[in-house]
Amino acid sequence: MIVVNKYEDLNNQINRGVALGNFDGIHIGHQSLITTLLHECAENNLESCVYTFLNHPLSIITKTNASPMQITNLHMKERIFEFHGLDILFLDEFNEAFMNQSPEEFVVEILVKKLKCKVVVVGFDYRFGSKGLGDTELLKELGKEYSFKVIVVEPVEIDGIKVSSTKIRALIVNGEIEQANEFLGRPFTLAGQVVHGEGRGRKLGFPTANISINPGQLIPQLGVYATEVVFEGKRYIGATSISSKPTFGNQDITVETFILDFSEIAYDKNIEIIFTKKVRNQTKFNNEQELIDQIQKDITVIKNIYKHN
Repeated sequence: MIVVNKYEDLNNQINRGVALGNFDGIHIGHQSLITTLLHECAENNLESCVYTFLNHPLSIITKTNASPMQITNLHMKERIFEFHGLDILFLDEFNEAFMNQSPEEFVVEILVKKLKCKVVVVGFDYRFGSKGLGDTELLKELGKEYSFKVIVVEPVEIDGIKVSSTKIRALIVNGEIEQANEFLGRPFTLAGQVVHGEGRGRKLGFPTANISINPGQLIPQLGVYATEVVFEGKRYIGATSISSKPTFGNQDITVETFILDFSEIAYDKNIEIIFTKKVRNQTKFNNEQELIDQIQKDITVIKNIYKHN
């Protein structure tokens, strides 16, 4: 897969199938779009392309730079798309000029002229063009006029609930990791660089890896989680605390993980934290010994979770 953000980097002699959307989380609904796209491209000898944005459209539409917190950061998105076998990931910038395009301008100038699109795959609720005036019906009409096929993928449901990025964000924020993972089709994961913390975990006998988190990254509800940690290609069991450190009178949110059977120095290196299940809520303890006792109980619970998985 190649990642492109300039039209001149595309081979303009090649016809393509293109999936359109924001793709935050690349959940099982998005995966259905990708599967459909890849099938159509294979059947019609087309290059497969996902066309999405570097920034969330709402950051421009609302004029306040406000946009939903990211389920997946850009690096992780690229990895997931590559895993699914795409040829091209096109990352465009959503700006005011783009926002003000009419639906037909978007179709003609970008899909037809620049992307050489012969098949377009979108979700059932896809909107495009200035003020979101374009919908799937208009896209089908324009497809007939400009000679490309439009496939609208119906929503994926689990237990009668439509899978969406909005729903998954709500689940993660509420600590409902197991259901969020089911909707994502893989475990929710945080990735970041290990940074120096305050050293409290080490003093308590449980040294932790603290990771720096991008300000736009979605973080689960405060509490303790059963996690797996990927460090330099190896997997370890972890006990991850997302906390404001109430026992020590702190309010800053931290993400720190005690990695079982791990003694390496990981500062300034990247790790991934793969979330399996929430173990308990954040608790304020009366003293350090109470905290130590609870951490030991947490580790026992987490070991049992992975023992039976």
